[in-house]
Amino acid sequence: MGRKRGSAVIAPKPSIKQLNPYVPGRSIESVMKDTGISTLVKLSSNESLWGPSPRAIEAAQQAVASGLTFYPESDPASLYETLGRIHHFAPTQLIVGNGADELLELITVTYAGANDEVIYPVPSFSAYRHGTLMTGARGVTAQLTPEGAVDLEDVLNQVTDRTRIIFLCTPNNPTGGIIKHTAWESFLAALPDNILVVLDQAYVEFANHTEHLQAQESIAKGHPVIMVRTLSKIYALAGLRIGWAAAPDYIISPLKTARQPFSVNRVALSAAQAALEDQTYIQNVLSETITARQYMARQWQTRGYSFWPSYANFVTVDLKSDARVWAAKLEQAGFITRPASAWGLPHHLRVTVAPIPILEQFFAAFDAIGRG
Repeated sequence: MGRKRGSAVIAPKPSIKQLNPYVPGRSIESVMKDTGISTLVKLSSNESLWGPSPRAIEAAQQAVASGLTFYPESDPASLYETLGRIHHFAPTQLIVGNGADELLELITVTYAGANDEVIYPVPSFSAYRHGTLMTGARGVTAQLTPEGAVDLEDVLNQVTDRTRIIFLCTPNNPTGGIIKHTAWESFLAALPDNILVVLDQAYVEFANHTEHLQAQESIAKGHPVIMVRTLSKIYALAGLRIGWAAAPDYIISPLKTARQPFSVNRVALSAAQAALEDQTYIQNVLSETITARQYMARQWQTRGYSFWPSYANFVTVDLKSDARVWAAKLEQAGFITRPASAWGLPHHLRVTVAPIPILEQFFAAFDAIGRG
């Protein structure tokens, strides 16, 4: 006789019970359903409202038209060649994945186990904690500096003989702070060689600071460093889910062994290739994004609100009251934003940088709510 339906016999391992489902920024579809508003601007997930390169769109359309019958390349040689040429890496130092998220989890699963410790900053991207708990490793948190960057001295204070991985996000999400080159070099020099440092640089293209760390140099010297990047932000291919990472060969090779063989689809590979080759378009988007970010900062300053100085494509502002209330009212005005309560910042609102005409409309709506 079988067991009674509903009896608790099969349970996940204890670390999985500590996980919380990822809560993304509100989608246009969900807000439309809740509010009935048909014209919405999404400023909650740091997607680029400039959109992808027309060449990337054309390449994606051609990939669909040419047929979806065959599996994609597991190791796309032409894409590795293009990435290597632009960023100065050998193909053996590169790996692609189904967004940066897959790569971050893959790194943790490959290099950490149940008796290990993984250090990550708080507040920062939730994927670091998620991947750590997936492996059963112990998560150890580090603080940020007042400028919203990872505090590398505090990270070093958390290192023990059980530390296997350190996650660093620069520019950091949701604060936008960066790690500077001098601090980075001192940090690497003080770190034991048996610890893997993961640099999440999803927003690095927006970091227009001459002192921002240069991960390529550290990788070229053979340091145990892996740089994780994405085509979801400045390249605006979030809907196709493609990211990439670079590290010394000895770090990349085990990742390729552990990775699912066909996790990046043919359409994404084609669009990524074309997007990377259109650097003129990307530089134009970068220039306009930085100008719009400066405009947004001035608008918050004019209104008397404080915020972290951001080197990403978002600004997180302290509204001094429940940000969820503001977000709900902004949705009614047609703008989707991201309350930072999930990061332990209940009064902060993260707003994606958008073209200035959109931001003008956003601040007009914000002011109307404030008067309301």
